[in-house]
Amino acid sequence: MEKTLRRGLGLLFVTTALSGCATAVIQGATRVTHQVSIASNEDAAQAGDASAQYKVGAGHCCSIAGSSGVLNNQAATHWFCKAAAQNNADAQYELGRIYSGDLVRGPNGPAKLASKLTEQPKNNPLALMWLNLATANGNQDAAKKAAELSKSMAPSEIADAAAKQAKPQAQPCEWNAVYPDHKI
Repeated sequence: MEKTLRRGLGLLFVTTALSGCATAVIQGATRVTHQVSIASNEDAAQAGDASAQYKVGAGHCCSIAGSSGVLNNQAATHWFCKAAAQNNADAQYELGRIYSGDLVRGPNGPAKLASKLTEQPKNNPLALMWLNLATANGNQDAAKKAAELSKSMAPSEIADAAAKQAKPQAQPCEWNAVYPDHKI
């Protein structure tokens, strides 16, 4: 029994250690992929192509620290805002997700855990505005995220989101404008 317990603990230790290595390898590969996406879409993004702007924003998105290597919330929101202004539903969804405090994309276990252990800035009315716009422009995930977010909001915040939605161009969009106290 004791021998089996030691083997089990040893296997658990090895599995945990290897999963940490695997996570680092996956994160490294993901960052390289993001850098390639940024580089291959930057010219088109600069020229005003909304799809390329979304891809450059996605390449920079997102860091719970605000900026970490290629991950940079200011750069991500800069490009998402440009694409969102052209009614790119995916960029609008990403802005809603970011401003709801959900900064971790994809299967990044360590970052998701870190985001739960730290307080992320939020602007729920602005987040709901972007999610509602994304829903109206056909993003299926946005409706679910908007419904979840609405459940945690006061009626006055929901009304504020609706007022913002009437004039989305007049709202702050980029990270530093939305969070002047959390500038990057």
